[in-house]
Amino acid sequence: MTPKLILAIVLACAVVVAWVRLALWRRSAPREAGGALWRVIVLAGMQPVWAALLFFCLFPPGVRTTSVDLVVATAGTLRTTTPATGTRLITLPEAPALAGAEPAPDLGTVLRRYPGVRQITVLGGGLTARDRDAAQGIAVTFEAPPPPKGLVSISPPPRVAPSAAFKVGGQLSGLPGATVDLIDPAGRVTDTQKVADDGRFVVSGTARSAGLATFVVRVRDARRQVVEQADVPVQIEDQASARLLIMAGAPGPEVKYLRRWATDAGFDVTVRASAGGGVQIGDAPVAINAATLRAFDVAIIDDRSWSGLGGQRADVLRAVRGGLGLVLRSGGSPQDGALVQWRALGFTVSGRGGVAPIALSVTTDADLARTRRGIALPDAVADLDAGDDFLPAINRLAVTPGGEGTVPVLQDAGGATLSAWRAMDRGRVAVFTGIDSFGLTLTGKTDLYGDWWSTMLSAVARPVAGVTPAFAGPAWVGDRVALCGLTRDARVERPDGTLATVRTVAGGCAGYWPVASGWHLLRKTAPGADEQVWPFYVQPADALAGVRAARDRDATLMLGTALPRPAETTHEAPEIPGSPWPWFIAWLITSAGLWGLERSRLGRAPRTL
Repeated sequence: MTPKLILAIVLACAVVVAWVRLALWRRSAPREAGGALWRVIVLAGMQPVWAALLFFCLFPPGVRTTSVDLVVATAGTLRTTTPATGTRLITLPEAPALAGAEPAPDLGTVLRRYPGVRQITVLGGGLTARDRDAAQGIAVTFEAPPPPKGLVSISPPPRVAPSAAFKVGGQLSGLPGATVDLIDPAGRVTDTQKVADDGRFVVSGTARSAGLATFVVRVRDARRQVVEQADVPVQIEDQASARLLIMAGAPGPEVKYLRRWATDAGFDVTVRASAGGGVQIGDAPVAINAATLRAFDVAIIDDRSWSGLGGQRADVLRAVRGGLGLVLRSGGSPQDGALVQWRALGFTVSGRGGVAPIALSVTTDADLARTRRGIALPDAVADLDAGDDFLPAINRLAVTPGGEGTVPVLQDAGGATLSAWRAMDRGRVAVFTGIDSFGLTLTGKTDLYGDWWSTMLSAVARPVAGVTPAFAGPAWVGDRVALCGLTRDARVERPDGTLATVRTVAGGCAGYWPVASGWHLLRKTAPGADEQVWPFYVQPADALAGVRAARDRDATLMLGTALPRPAETTHEAPEIPGSPWPWFIAWLITSAGLWGLERSRLGRAPRTL
């Protein structure tokens, strides 16, 4: 039963009780004290009137609203815009002042003022995050303006480990022939790339020591003039050491330099190499079985060792299906049996066979080359080959790994696929066709050597356990930031050290409105556990204007496709609850009249002394 029905039943019972009481009183009272008949009829008739007025006071009857055509002005609306006949022009806070317009603090307030609205027309750049939730459920007409000139999207890297390489992607609009530079916190250029025909670009950098760093993306037009700069937050974090198993059919320089790089990169390395005759050298012997392999996150095995595993390959593949990452590399021109084993894992291996050189890119800027390898002291002597004018002879198998479900992960400067991976249940397996990649370290190309192996291992390694709160960046000062993945209230530490509490609502999300730009720290404390901290970056209110405009534009366009266009909408104007005040005043007057009549001598016989 609904509260409305329950109240109606209670009031009806009250009226019946009042009638019975009135009848019993008149029956038992003396004839001269019972009063006139009209008095009893008025008292009895006012009971249901009183009950009905009280019911409508608590549940006022609905009123049919009239549909209003609303035009909502947002940022970028022309100042010459005027309301058309029969429409209401509303300006949101970011819109310019318009003649004849009605200002409103947000779209939710507008819809409460005009509850009959089922369609709106949006002018300007589009609705911000503050208003898009309120627009759910109504038809939105929006003619999107052309994309703004400059940066329209940018993708900062996720968390990276110290000394690891990372990439920053994005897209430009209206700047053909532009160039994008990535500048490190020391002010040195780490990468320079020409944008593609569609405006997309990818620049790379190298993380240094652990901490919160801010790189800069600089955009230059075809005339080399700087048109825009944007901060790129990079979180460099010492992560839990991934456990790496290296297996080789024989000792060699590849194993030596691979172990040295992996140790410097923070891996917990175990090496097992065969010296022939059943002799194993390296670290403590490792048994190849399911229990032992569960202790590792990723394994690198060359073709000779893989062929020599025999029946133990089933244990390795079982561990891969459980989450272990596996990289199969070539130690030279393989026997046909090794390629057969690659094909058995689901890869297709095409090509003429034999050995082919790897095409390496040339960096002519010596300063750029030195910066990517690491920032030296000001008085350090530059290496003779810092300009990258010398390219080592690095070879690969003249085959191309592929197949259904295969993802290329590494390519050389000529576009040849050097490595590809495919999924096997919860794990991944990759193949690497490079033969002597250690030659990069011998010729000063340690940054490229690290990029190759870091890319391959990060693509297949077992993911780190744990839940990180979701943060959909970028974020701006004064704009709502959604922090999800929380289980209880948390605190946000601002750049100046002050704290703000964020309240978690249903779904594990919390809203936060930053008031300062820079790095913020989301602090969460669980009972019986240490405090957990997750950084996120907030851009200044006037930064990345093109990215912000493109975000609002695309999100508003999606609202317009969620429901039928206004011309197709056939909903009638809704019925909304009316005002209770007229009913309350009428009930109050009726109560006063009923109380006064019951206590007055009107209609009764006069008292005798």
